[in-house]
Amino acid sequence: MAELVSLEAAKVAANTKLTNDEALGRLHVVTITSPATAAWAQNDTIASPVDLPVGTRIVDCTVHHEAMGTSVTMDIGLRASASVDAAQTVIDVDGIADGIDVAAAGQTRAINGEYVNVTATVPIKRTTQVSNIYASLLSANPDDDQQFRIDVTVALPG
Repeated sequence: MAELVSLEAAKVAANTKLTNDEALGRLHVVTITSPATAAWAQNDTIASPVDLPVGTRIVDCTVHHEAMGTSVTMDIGLRASASVDAAQTVIDVDGIADGIDVAAAGQTRAINGEYVNVTATVPIKRTTQVSNIYASLLSANPDDDQQFRIDVTVALPG
C-alpha cells in the first residue's frame, strides 16, 4: 500500500516553515450568548467584542438555540472591529453561516459561509483585517426572550 505525501509533509521535506494552523495551530472558541431577556425583532444583530487578528481562520461554528419562532433564520458573518473602523463596516454578512434555520430548538452546525465552506480545491479564506463575529436574526420576527449561544472555533495566526 502506497503512502502519499501531504502538503504539510512536502513543505517540511522542502525545508519550508509550516504556519501554526498547518502544524499545531492555536485554536480558540469565540462565544456569543444572547441576553437573558430580549425583545427580538427581525434583522436584530448581536456581536462578539473579541478582535480577531488579520490572518485568522474560521474552523467551525455551532449554534445552540431555543425555538426562535416560525421561519426565523440566522446569518453569521464578520465585520470590521471598532478598534480600526468606528463604523464597523460589514466584511461578509454571511461568511460563516447563511440562512441557518433556528425556528425550532436545537443544535445547528453553521458552516456554509465562504470562510468555512472549504473543499480540497477551494483555498482557506482568512481574515484580511481586524474583525469581529456577529449574527443577524432574519426572515421573520423572532419570539421574545428566546436564548441562543454561538460557538465559533477559530485558528489564530502564528
